Amino acid sequence: MKFKVYYYSRKGSNKYLAQRIASDLNCEMEEIRPRLNTFLFMMMNLNLGNRKLKSNPTNYDKVILCHPIFMGKLIVPLKKFIIQNTNQINALDFVTSCGSTFAKKDEKFGHNLVFQEVKRLLGSKCEKCQAFPIGLVLPKELQESPDAFMHNHLNNENFKGEILSLYQNFISEYLGSAEKLK
Repeated sequence: MKFKVYYYSRKGSNKYLAQRIASDLNCEMEEIRPRLNTFLFMMMNLNLGNRKLKSNPTNYDKVILCHPIFMGKLIVPLKKFIIQNTNQINALDFVTSCGSTFAKKDEKFGHNLVFQEVKRLLGSKCEKCQAFPIGLVLPKELQESPDAFMHNHLNNENFKGEILSLYQNFISEYLGSAEKLK
């Protein structure tokens, strides 16, 4: 099975996740580059589009899309990527490093709201959505602190424990499917 990781990252956590996935799956990775990359424009849902991709998603059996979620919203670069490439995507898994916790995934700023929107836009092409909450790399007493997760990012030093276990389970599904196809 041929995979491609596309990613967008404002602060580095989703880039870290994309790099790790691409390395572990031995696949290519490409950055999604908005024409105007400002937080204000994204939160206001103003869209000048993304720059042209270097590769066509049609060339891959599955696209793995790593993208942040801001305040429970499907932000412009992600929405634009999906809308522009729906017909070229064979199958997609959406992955995010986000601030919402699993306990609050269905609340106003939770990641599940974005997952539902991605699934609505892509239909059956969206096969899986997976969150890697930043809180999992924080001490227990800081896991619910918005300030703490805003100032922490995934990296080699903190990618351990519960988040590493979650990631290993996630990656093993791909490695298992690749082995079955050989």
